[in-house]
Amino acid sequence: MTSLPRLELSDHHRSPFDEAVIIIDGREEHTITMECEGALDLAHRLIRYVNAYQDVVTALTAAANALRSYEFGNSAPDLAHDIAAHCEAVFKQVGEAA
Repeated sequence: MTSLPRLELSDHHRSPFDEAVIIIDGREEHTITMECEGALDLAHRLIRYVNAYQDVVTALTAAANALRSYEFGNSAPDLAHDIAAHCEAVFKQVGEAA
């Protein structure tokens, strides 16, 4: 599985325009610049989504495995509870603005 680089919002490139600069893997020479209406909000969302990628994949994999197990007649209420709690935590981390 491919891992994604860590993203963070730069505070060094403030602009009077609707602009956001995202730093990739902490390297200021590797950036993404967004210039559009709502750039700062979009940048925050992108950062949350990318940085939570591995947690989302892990939660979805666990949920899919549990559902397959239930499909074949296995019952595990504790497993269902734990996976649901984990998925809710990831959802909260990523934010409801998907």
